[in-house]
Amino acid sequence: MAHKKNIQAPQLHAMSKQSLLKLIASLTLMVFPSIGITATSSAASEIVIEGASAEFDKTNNTITYTGDVEAKMDSVAINGEILLVNLAQDRVQLITTSGNPARFSQAASPSKGRPNDTSAAAEKIIYFPEKNELVLTGNARLTQGNNVISSPSIRYDILAGEVEAGDGKGEKRVQMQLLLPKIDSSSTLLESADEE
Repeated sequence: MAHKKNIQAPQLHAMSKQSLLKLIASLTLMVFPSIGITATSSAASEIVIEGASAEFDKTNNTITYTGDVEAKMDSVAINGEILLVNLAQDRVQLITTSGNPARFSQAASPSKGRPNDTSAAAEKIIYFPEKNELVLTGNARLTQGNNVISSPSIRYDILAGEVEAGDGKGEKRVQMQLLLPKIDSSSTLLESADEE
């Protein structure tokens, strides 16, 4: 049987000092490469997760947060009803967020090559910190500036800005709404007149 601890805000004060120290130690070990920093960077950042309750499963090395959960790291936020953190050797291996919908957002940073805000929504969002990759499943939608991609499933490389969309079988359609540059009609008329 899995060893589980359920921690709710009112019960936090009633925990033993030893249990509280174990929880704090587990939570402080959750650091991983920052989203938006180049893949070769050795910088690490901290993730802060808040929810109505948290349950640490020592046997499976997971922490499950429930109740309007929000995870914040640098310029990134992930929100949902349930957030599951999988740990491996005291490092975050993946974060799975589900909701109706779960949401991801990343602020623009022109100095880091991100001129627009990025947001995503899906029934489930899986974040792989080591790859800096998101996998969105179930009514997935990714928005960057005015460009929107909708699909049953979207894989998004955060650093490279590459997107792969589709259901893998080609049965469901992918929709992209892309912003085209405005055409200056006065310069087009001048070019047409010059050609005559």
